[in-house]
Amino acid sequence: MPEFDVNEIDFARLGAPVGAKLAIVGGHGGIGQAVVRRSIEIGLDVVALDTPNAIEQYPLPEGIRSIPVDVLDPQQIAVAVNTVREHWGQLDGLVYLSGVGERPTPVSAFGIDQWDLAQDVNLRGAFLVSKAFMMLMKPGTGSMVFISSGLAVNVEAGFAAYSASKAGLIAYAKVLAKELAPSIRVNVVAPGLVQTPFLGGGTGRGAASNSTLEQWFGDDGAKAMRAAIPLGRVAVPDDIVAPILFLLGPASRFMTGQTLHVNGGRYLP
Repeated sequence: MPEFDVNEIDFARLGAPVGAKLAIVGGHGGIGQAVVRRSIEIGLDVVALDTPNAIEQYPLPEGIRSIPVDVLDPQQIAVAVNTVREHWGQLDGLVYLSGVGERPTPVSAFGIDQWDLAQDVNLRGAFLVSKAFMMLMKPGTGSMVFISSGLAVNVEAGFAAYSASKAGLIAYAKVLAKELAPSIRVNVVAPGLVQTPFLGGGTGRGAASNSTLEQWFGDDGAKAMRAAIPLGRVAVPDDIVAPILFLLGPASRFMTGQTLHVNGGRYLP
């Protein structure tokens, strides 16, 4: 298979117009950092929101504003909203990337606290953040993008909590899309496997940046996972950035309530 060259992607043709204002929640994570960096490269204004731990351990380039926030704390979210309002006034786009995952664990061995954490960060946090920020979205052109997962619809054993939370996120986004139309569009990107620190639990939880499929699934499991992807490789963050930027921009102006599956052919809806 030919070597993949991410530089072949023309991000400037995909995203919102130059000067658009984006808030990236989870902006210091693996995909989040890629979204922030590519957005800056094509002339967008970006503010990143993430946990204090992620902001400290995974800094963004100098000049990019970061706001510490706990997505489960309504008061902290309100402070973040006020900070963004004072800085910009209105937003063109909001991306919710915050999420947690766990190594595959059967339901029989899964703890209640583990279950609650997945539902809280992956779903409740998306609800709290989007509800608070919708007042800042620019009417007529504002766009929200939630990051779900292929495991929301193409489930695997061991991912009960994660799959349930991400399936709920898709349903929530559909409802929100109907409620906010025609003023604000709401869509979802559902990635397959992506090589990021998320494989170790996420940057917000101090995950190592060198987490691998082998560490998560074991050697045989990792080999099987790669073999199941028709395009022959695991995604890199930029593979997910392009669909996100597309959904934020005018090229997707007649799309709302939709889910884009980005998985190399692993799941074909």
